[in-house]
Amino acid sequence: MDVFNFDFYQRLQKDYLEHKSLFVAFDYDNTIFDYHNHGINYDRIISLLRTCKSLGFTMILFTGNEGEKLETIKSDLKTRNIPFDLINENPLMPTRKPYYNILLDDRAGLKEAYNNLKKLTDAIRNKEI
Repeated sequence: MDVFNFDFYQRLQKDYLEHKSLFVAFDYDNTIFDYHNHGINYDRIISLLRTCKSLGFTMILFTGNEGEKLETIKSDLKTRNIPFDLINENPLMPTRKPYYNILLDDRAGLKEAYNNLKKLTDAIRNKEI
């Protein structure tokens, strides 16, 4: 059964309708990259990120990786055509606290966030909202 939260979806939809855009944050390890080599396919999530970018959303990579590892990640994102506008940055103000309308992260309810964001992007693309 798919995980879906109606209240969360309504807030996400309200944010979109008010601003005609969203800030979509996503993690790298075990969210779009199989860090532990378990054979997990993240193509659905990557496809959703591409859809979000095509709708004009701001894409923010939030990762704990730094230095050489972060450079490798940036190269991987570019090679796999995974969109990002910012890395570890708050898009609204210079503060360490992240800001986003939705976070895709394996440790923060990835399935629920995916399902809510997918429902919203489908509704936008089908001109239902």
